[in-house]
Amino acid sequence: MDADKLEKYSSAFTLADMEVFVFPELMYSLVLANLMSPILWKWRDEDCFKRLEGKGPYKRLMRLRQYIMDEYEFNLDLQTWGLTSKQREIERFKPWISAEQLARSNGLFGYEGDKYYFDVDIRRHFGLDKFDGDIIPYWKTETVEAMTAFRRKPGYRTGAGECVSLSTLYAAAAFIVCDIPLEDIHMVLTPLHSQNFIDIEDGVITNNRRLVTKSMWFNGTEISNKAQRALRNEQVTVVANNTGYIHCLYDTATI
Repeated sequence: MDADKLEKYSSAFTLADMEVFVFPELMYSLVLANLMSPILWKWRDEDCFKRLEGKGPYKRLMRLRQYIMDEYEFNLDLQTWGLTSKQREIERFKPWISAEQLARSNGLFGYEGDKYYFDVDIRRHFGLDKFDGDIIPYWKTETVEAMTAFRRKPGYRTGAGECVSLSTLYAAAAFIVCDIPLEDIHMVLTPLHSQNFIDIEDGVITNNRRLVTKSMWFNGTEISNKAQRALRNEQVTVVANNTGYIHCLYDTATI
């Protein structure tokens, strides 16, 4: 096995945030892992979803939102998965991406976003200001099993996950619980966020645990503004769905 394939296989096993960015073909692997999870398939037997049998996918999607909000919280976990170093990761990925490109697109390597994110001090908001040297956290994405296991950690009353984990959870659950076709679910990633666009009714955007409809998008509320801030203030770096991906740094697109 050549070095390229070996690194991809290794990354496919761990699926850390930066590994998914460097190898965007792995982004959908998180969705596939959740699609195979017994946890999600058991959700179909929950009374709240069984009562909606025969109802349209939009109504079930709105109920799914409440279920996810009850069962999971947003949590940017920088402690559980260990530490690495910037230099080690730069050396590891330099055949595919330069240190300068990483610095412009990854929060662990100094990316802070545009003026909006400077104003809200996004690195402090995410806790990244604690890692201003060479040592950085191993920023892991989580499958639904790992998200659910957080409820067993001290200080947690529910499961938990970061934005990529929640978006891939929504993508898989929308298919399993709401019968929304995978081809209607599109993952949209920026350097600091991950969301989905679900092509149903007038369109629905996921934002961590919440959903934003077209009417909500224009209502000017704080929830709607939070759902828009990454898409309005950052470059979209990856779009992925069940057919492939588009990456801002690579010439080849497979969608």
